[in-house]
Amino acid sequence: MKNRLIIITGDLASGKSTLADALGTYLRVPVFKKDVIKEQYCDLYGFITREDNRKLSVMAVDFMINAFLSFASQQQNIILEANFRENELRQLEMLTQQFNYDVFLIVLRGDLQVLYKRFIDRLPTRHKAHTSLHLEESFDRFKEYMEMLRNQDTVFIPHIIDTTNKNEKEVLDTVIKLLG
Repeated sequence: MKNRLIIITGDLASGKSTLADALGTYLRVPVFKKDVIKEQYCDLYGFITREDNRKLSVMAVDFMINAFLSFASQQQNIILEANFRENELRQLEMLTQQFNYDVFLIVLRGDLQVLYKRFIDRLPTRHKAHTSLHLEESFDRFKEYMEMLRNQDTVFIPHIIDTTNKNEKEVLDTVIKLLG
């Protein structure tokens, strides 16, 4: 059986990190989450402009891709969680082909009004690394950003899960079934 890279991506506030942690525990597989890595870079280097903040995101994804390379060289499964851009997924596609990995892409989606409320509710506890887009300023701004993310090519065959009316356990159970 091939080794597997599990990628968890999707809408903001849809439960990606929560799912990644739960799935990693269930499968006993290491998990790398972009937000956690980005927060560490932010604490080390800080940022002033949106462009500085974007560089922290790029550094975090580069770290995750290098983590995959390290695990792939040892033929180990791994979970990566982030709002990946198409070019980042293309990089992973090349590497998974090179190392003969199967990719399981989980895309979490939800009703944008519900996700916006979740997004706003968690703002007071969010790390400053995640505040440069100012999506809290209006639902329209949030919606526009989400639509831009949703319109990117997912590169891999997506398994789309609507988390709007599901609790954490239901989302995890759905993914476990899909994984077989």
